[in-house]
Amino acid sequence: MKKSFKIRNKRGWLPLPLSVHHGARVFLVVGILLVEVVAARAAAPEQTAQDHWSFKPITKPSVPTVQNRDRIAGPIDAFILSKLEQQGMKLAPPADKRTLIRRAYYDLIGLPPSPEEVQSFLDDSSPGAFAKVVDGLLASPRYGERWGRHWLDVARYSDTKGEIKRQRDTPVYPFAWTYRDYVINAFNQDKPFDRFILEQIAADKLPPGKDNSMLAALGFLTLGERFQNNENDIINDRIDVVTKGFLGLTVSCARCHDHMFDPIPTQDYYSLHGIFKSSPEPKIHPVIGDATLNPDYADYYKQRMALEKERETLQAQFNPRKRDPQKNKDLLRQRIELMNRIDALDLSHPGSPPRAMTLSDTASPRDSHVFLRGEAENPGPIAPRRFLECLSGPVRKPFTLGSGRLELANAIASRANPLTARVEVNRIWQHHFGEGLVSSVDDFGAMGSPPTHPELLDWLAVYFMDQGWSIKSMHRVILLSSAWQQGSADNPRFAQLDPFNKLIWRANIRRLEFEPVRDSLLVFGGKLDTNMFGKPVPLAMSKGRGQRVTMVLEPTHRPQDVGYTTRRTIYGYIDRADLPEVFNNFDFANPAMSGGRRYETTVPQQALYLMNSPLVVEQARNLVERSDFKSLTTDEERLRRLYEVIYQRPPRPDEMQLGLEFLEDAATPEDAAPVGQAAAAINFRRGNVQQQLKKRRAAMIAARQAGVREVKPLSAWAEYAHALLLANEASFVN
Repeated sequence: MKKSFKIRNKRGWLPLPLSVHHGARVFLVVGILLVEVVAARAAAPEQTAQDHWSFKPITKPSVPTVQNRDRIAGPIDAFILSKLEQQGMKLAPPADKRTLIRRAYYDLIGLPPSPEEVQSFLDDSSPGAFAKVVDGLLASPRYGERWGRHWLDVARYSDTKGEIKRQRDTPVYPFAWTYRDYVINAFNQDKPFDRFILEQIAADKLPPGKDNSMLAALGFLTLGERFQNNENDIINDRIDVVTKGFLGLTVSCARCHDHMFDPIPTQDYYSLHGIFKSSPEPKIHPVIGDATLNPDYADYYKQRMALEKERETLQAQFNPRKRDPQKNKDLLRQRIELMNRIDALDLSHPGSPPRAMTLSDTASPRDSHVFLRGEAENPGPIAPRRFLECLSGPVRKPFTLGSGRLELANAIASRANPLTARVEVNRIWQHHFGEGLVSSVDDFGAMGSPPTHPELLDWLAVYFMDQGWSIKSMHRVILLSSAWQQGSADNPRFAQLDPFNKLIWRANIRRLEFEPVRDSLLVFGGKLDTNMFGKPVPLAMSKGRGQRVTMVLEPTHRPQDVGYTTRRTIYGYIDRADLPEVFNNFDFANPAMSGGRRYETTVPQQALYLMNSPLVVEQARNLVERSDFKSLTTDEERLRRLYEVIYQRPPRPDEMQLGLEFLEDAATPEDAAPVGQAAAAINFRRGNVQQQLKKRRAAMIAARQAGVREVKPLSAWAEYAHALLLANEASFVN
């Protein structure tokens, strides 16, 4: 009798033979689920915008009264405690000062505090000591690098185009970095968020400031995937990043049919489609600033003109009417190679002028037809360019100012819009607590999660707008609350009542993202390059398709000597079609789509990276070569210094004892290297390669057993520092 695989739906069990192809089983399961979802939606009463919490107007709630007034540092605590007291719960005890300053540094600038900065905070017993720390971090240029990276996740930032027609287009965005620099500057300047919205959607329609650097903000729209230059797919990507990024809505789901769960008809999708259809990219992107002030510009201009002359020569030879397909094919290949050389020059030459990747309005903007079933060749009725009905009501005027991008931006940034402020304060909250008040940070629609503290969410949204849409003001009010400053100690009874800490009865222990982990390693080794802005740098030598691009990036930052760059990770080159493996291993944001939350995985490759990466090993070596470490004379002092640098705390007595025992037992000579057969190179011309490898491996094993390591071994101190870097405490914030 054949075995069978069974699945169950409302009608009972369905047997499936195991011989059935796995894909067929999956298709059937998904099909059953989809049918049931559609049936459930059909049976449910039709939802209106007024029915769902996120579409309701924002009103400022009154601050609740609570019993435990001692833990009230501000209105945030009153809202949190009100929910806790209803369940007979309370906040965890306050975190100690060392934990507090470490948490603040990683939250705001993504870097650890130095032992001296920690000690200064410990010595300051004034009531406003922590507020001074917060203000100092918000004023640091490192702040924009940390929080700019959060926004780049939402903006699906990349230095490349993704899926392209390789015979027609080049893979690189040579000037994507100008948008990244704009974002960092915007956060450092505390640009009001409503203005931030206007500039990223319609900077070209706003009055220019002192210079035209504001135009770089339009990279928010133009740096998406290219989808082999399919115009409608590109427009869909822009609709998605705008609506998901600012409104927390999945409007792109209404491309082929009315949204299945939210009150977004297909007509509204094509209203936005017409806006971006009427906003093409110019053939030549505008230069930011005065290029002639750069002393290297003359050399760049000379090389660029030579390449342009080559392109004109090729273009003159190309004649599609002549029936010589092989010659035309060769000319097309030469043309694309020439375009790659031009991109390489723009990307690498120090005199290359920065350019803004902008949009412009067509002379005669047009409304789009609704594509029936999403098919462009099957046009339906005209959809006037205007805002979403669920946010502006059924009686709304069409946009008339050019494409309508500026009117769209104003509608999104309006105080009357119930979504924009809620979505942004929820994202800020998530980065400080590890979980948003609405856990589905990119979906405030019917399929998203309801808020755990709806009154607090609205209070924060109103406060945000009243403070001039200031993100730094939001940081202050959150970090100075008792809810954020509480410790992470467990409470078994509370854990039973609220196992996922939705009521925020303690601080969540959070794992650091890849960027602060990598940047911290460079800080520990004293090697972090704090230069800001500029062209992207390769984080490591690429071994895939990006190797050619890696070699043309800033020559002064090529990682040929040590295998990695020492600049902050935000300045790393991002290839959406070929992300470095280490990015995927550490849950880096997918640059192919907008995402406000990174999902965490735990895989062996993460530990293997920390064990074997040249960057990590070399920083362990650099750490024990620092002058502040080498100047210490006793083992106890040195051990204490390692703990204070890496963990921002002194070692416990048992840790001190373990460290001393390790150093006493360590028998590795600091400068020893393999000798004899263990150090012999393999001679591939001699033959018997397998036998040579066998002998060399046996000699290396014998050398290790004798306490001798391979070339350039770690000293005992460096090995101990490396072990501390491998521990979870270095990669988590409590």
